Amino acid sequence: MTLTWSHAFVNVKNLKEMVSFYTDALGFHVNDQAEGIAFLSQLDEEHHQIAFKEDAHLGEASNRLGHFAFRVESLDEVKRLYEELSSNELVGKVVPITHGNTWSIYFHDPERNGIEVFCDTPWNAEQPFAEPWDPQMDPAELESYTKGLIAERGDLNANPREHVEFGRV
Repeated sequence: MTLTWSHAFVNVKNLKEMVSFYTDALGFHVNDQAEGIAFLSQLDEEHHQIAFKEDAHLGEASNRLGHFAFRVESLDEVKRLYEELSSNELVGKVVPITHGNTWSIYFHDPERNGIEVFCDTPWNAEQPFAEPWDPQMDPAELESYTKGLIAERGDLNANPREHVEFGRV
């Protein structure tokens, strides 16, 4: 399995200031934004390369890293890693979450840094979006379940992404 760098999720004190800096000074654009969270990218093919979540109570010594994220090529790889990590005592709990546009697992490394490993789904979904999914589901069940969640939100632009096959970039 090859992990490909995807994005970082960072807690910030002043969301407006950070978004302004990254867009004005560094050339990022905002792809999605909701109360207290923003998803930015410089690349059209990446929903976000960096995400910021506002937390006005952060202290200077606070850990601002939410998580590092890595993409894999298939749902099978996500499921296989879920099984392997779930029995690894250094990891703790492994949490499967779908963002509509991805099937992800979240866990911590031995020093409690957050990690996300995911594969893409065939759909776009407005963010933020985070719902649990069952790694025991077969691909057809998971596809139906995820598409249903997107439809419930009313944003089934489930226009399939042009460049994405099922569970693969």
